[in-house]
Amino acid sequence: MTTERPDIAIVGGGICGLTTALALEQRGWAPTVYEAASEFRPIGAGILLQTNALLILDRLGIADRVRESGVPLEDSSIRSANGQVLTRFDLDRVERADFGYGFVAIHRAELQRILLEELDAEVRTGMACKAVTDTDTPAVRFTDGTHIEPDILIGTDGIDSVVRDAVAPNVEPRVLDSIAYRAIATVDLPEQHRTRGIEVWGEGTYTGGAPIDEDRFYWFATVSESAVEWQTDSQPTKAMLRELFSAFPAPIPAVVESIDTDTVFSTDLADVPSLERWHHGSVIVAGDAAHGMLPFAGQGAAQAIEDALTLAHEITTRGTSAAAFEAFETKRKPRADRIRVESHHLGALSTIQSRVGTRIRNLAVRVLPDATFRRARRRRALHTSLPETTDSDQHFDIR
Repeated sequence: MTTERPDIAIVGGGICGLTTALALEQRGWAPTVYEAASEFRPIGAGILLQTNALLILDRLGIADRVRESGVPLEDSSIRSANGQVLTRFDLDRVERADFGYGFVAIHRAELQRILLEELDAEVRTGMACKAVTDTDTPAVRFTDGTHIEPDILIGTDGIDSVVRDAVAPNVEPRVLDSIAYRAIATVDLPEQHRTRGIEVWGEGTYTGGAPIDEDRFYWFATVSESAVEWQTDSQPTKAMLRELFSAFPAPIPAVVESIDTDTVFSTDLADVPSLERWHHGSVIVAGDAAHGMLPFAGQGAAQAIEDALTLAHEITTRGTSAAAFEAFETKRKPRADRIRVESHHLGALSTIQSRVGTRIRNLAVRVLPDATFRRARRRRALHTSLPETTDSDQHFDIR
C-alpha cells in the first residue's frame, strides 16, 4: 500500500465534472479537470434543480449560493395545451416540509460559475479528449497532442462521451424522431408567473420552463421532426414557434414571442442505453456519459450531481479504485437506470401524437389522486444518494 494519494483526472468540465472535482477536493484530493471548450463562457440555457440535487449541493456547502443565484420556485404545474391543470406540485407540502428544499431554476452558466469559484483544483480548457488508449493504467490522448497517464480517470464528458468508448465500446446514444429546443427569453412576466414553473403537454409537442431571475425565463420544448420537416434545418423560426405555441397557456406565448431564435439551442432528443458496466480497470464514467437521459423527468443534472458526491465518497473510503468503482456502480446504477426509464416513459406520455390519445392521457392524469404524485415525489427525494458515513482519510492502493 502507498500513503500517496493517486493522481485523478476528470475529462469533462460540465456540471458533473466540476461537482465531482469539488466533492473530491473537499475530501483532500487534488483532481485535474480537462474541459474541451476553449473557455467557460456565460452561454447555454437553464437547469431546474429538484430537491435531490439541492440535498447534494447542501452537503457540499453551496446550496444557499445556488438558491440566491437562481429562483426558488413556489410551485410548478403540468397543464394541457388548453390550460387545464393536469397536476400541480405543491412544493411546500412535500419537498420543503419533508426535506427543506423545493426546486430552484438557475442558468446553467451561473451554476457552473459557482462551482468554478468554489474550486481550487486545476481546470484546463481547450482539452478535447481524442481517445483513451489504456484502462488498467489509464492513458489519455487529447486533440492538441497532450498525453496524460493518471492513476484514476473519470469520464464526465457528456452523452457523446469519448471516455465511455473505453468502458463500453460501440454504445451510441439512441436518437428519437424529435428535436429539443432550449433558450433564455428576456420577458416581463406577470407577478403570478415569476416564481412558478410550468410544463405543457400538447399533441406531439411538449414545452415549459421556469424563471431564472426577475426578467429571464428558461424555455424548453420538444417537437417531432415531422412538425418541422418543412424547414431547411433544425433551427426554429419565429413563425414556426408562433404556430406551435401561440394558443398554449400563459406564460408560454409571451415567452415564445420574446425569444431570439438565433440564440435557441437545438439538439436531437437522445438518451444512452443502459450500460452493462460503468467502469473498466481504473477508468469510470459518470453523469450523462454513463446514463444520459431524456429531459422529461427533469433529472439529468440531478442524477449527475448525485453521481459526483457518491463517487467522491467511495474513492475516499475504499482502499482501491476497483473497490470504489464497484461500490459506486452498485449504489448509483439501479437508481439512475430507473429514472432514465421513467423519463423515457414520461416522454412517450407527454408527446403523444394522437388527438384521441392526448384526450385520454389528459383525463387519466387529471383523475389520478394528488396523493399518488406526492408519494412519487417524496420517494424520489427520500432515495437521494447521500452517503451515510463520514468520509475518512484512508491509505489507497493503486490497482
